[in-house]
Amino acid sequence: MDENQIVDGLSLRVWQAVFRPGMAEFAATTFVFTRESNDFVRIAFGNAGPRIDAAGGREPVYTHAVTLTPEMAVDLAGLLLKHFAEPTSQRSSSSAEL
Repeated sequence: MDENQIVDGLSLRVWQAVFRPGMAEFAATTFVFTRESNDFVRIAFGNAGPRIDAAGGREPVYTHAVTLTPEMAVDLAGLLLKHFAEPTSQRSSSSAEL
């Protein structure tokens, strides 16, 4: 196996770690974040949740969260903006690795 190979913009080693068998995954349709302290930001992910009225209104249900440093949150935001806001022709890869 050539560990220098690049798969979807990631080294093969990192790609294998990101897609390892058995890794829990969740498809979120909503998120919210809060400052836990000066040292941490909590981002919670969820879905629309069950209907709460006859009109089809839904209350979000948050089931997964990640807590990270504010610096990591800024890095994540920057990478997501760079990747999704740049024209497709200017993107260097489909993924990013720090």
